[in-house]
Amino acid sequence: MLTAALDDALDGRGQMVMLAGEPGIGKTRLAQELADHAQARGVLVVWGSCYEGDGAPPYWPWTNAIASFIEPLNSEQLYTIIGSGNTDIAEIVPQIARKRPDLTKPLDLDLEQARFQLFDSVATFLSNASKSSPMLIVLEDLHWADHATLLLLEFVIAAS
Repeated sequence: MLTAALDDALDGRGQMVMLAGEPGIGKTRLAQELADHAQARGVLVVWGSCYEGDGAPPYWPWTNAIASFIEPLNSEQLYTIIGSGNTDIAEIVPQIARKRPDLTKPLDLDLEQARFQLFDSVATFLSNASKSSPMLIVLEDLHWADHATLLLLEFVIAAS
């Protein structure tokens, strides 16, 4: 099922697959096997993980996954992916602002508008990033995810 989903994604039909089961059953191992298979087929794999305890900022697994993607990029490569108006993502991925301090700050909007702008910025970033190489995003331990992380997941899936 997972390799079929990967094949579909490589054919342009992105999707989400959720692995569920009891602790210790091998979900992470199975995800790693899929990630290895995907990498062997030229897919870029990024990982994010939810934090079990209190204190993790909203969107933490997304921040980790995107930060690992941008780590090897230079400033110009990052700008090519972000574009000129897609700067809201830097609000949750501070590594972007460090690499591109020239980015404009998002407008002050009410909470719902700001959330939509952020979600759209993340979805656009991921779409642009996957144009040069297919991407597999693995988010682990979603049962510990905060509400905002799950809302962003829902938005990204709908946008793909």
